[in-house]
Amino acid sequence: MDKKEIIKLLTYLNHCYPGKFKFPKKAKRENEMLIEVWYDLLKFYDNQCVITVLKKLIINNGHWPPSVGEIVKEVESLKLPAEARITAGEAWSLVLRSVRRYGYYRAGEAMKSLPPKVRETVEHFGGFTAICHSDCNNNYVRSHFMKLYQEVNRHNEELMYLPAAVRDELLEAASKNENQNKEWLL
Repeated sequence: MDKKEIIKLLTYLNHCYPGKFKFPKKAKRENEMLIEVWYDLLKFYDNQCVITVLKKLIINNGHWPPSVGEIVKEVESLKLPAEARITAGEAWSLVLRSVRRYGYYRAGEAMKSLPPKVRETVEHFGGFTAICHSDCNNNYVRSHFMKLYQEVNRHNEELMYLPAAVRDELLEAASKNENQNKEWLL
């Protein structure tokens, strides 16, 4: 998106949410800053994609205007593979199917058959053999697995919805910080 498209987008929001979203603002500096912030976060995306996502957000939540962060998150979620959108219940079903198909003796094959986030959750649970030895029909076991899956999802989501350039910047900064901490310890 370019800055002209950002201005159109902000004007569109102004008309969709009269009294709740004000653009243009009275002060020229405020307008410039608002445009710059929205441009900084939306410049990575196609205008038509952002407009489509904005319409979806407006229809699904007509009470308050979406923030630029909500728009970015929604656009990024469109890029995710189906595997990344697996719910906790679907993840549990995949694990049960693997238990039935591979059983205790073919745990390695079972783990390879699972999507990465489901596999990570199984590892946090104690491994595939731990699930095989548990009572899979027990609501506590299912609930525990689903809570673990949601935690794995929450941890991965923090980076998942960031634009690639911002994610790379963040990971680079974290890497530099980690290296500095290692130097300090030596």
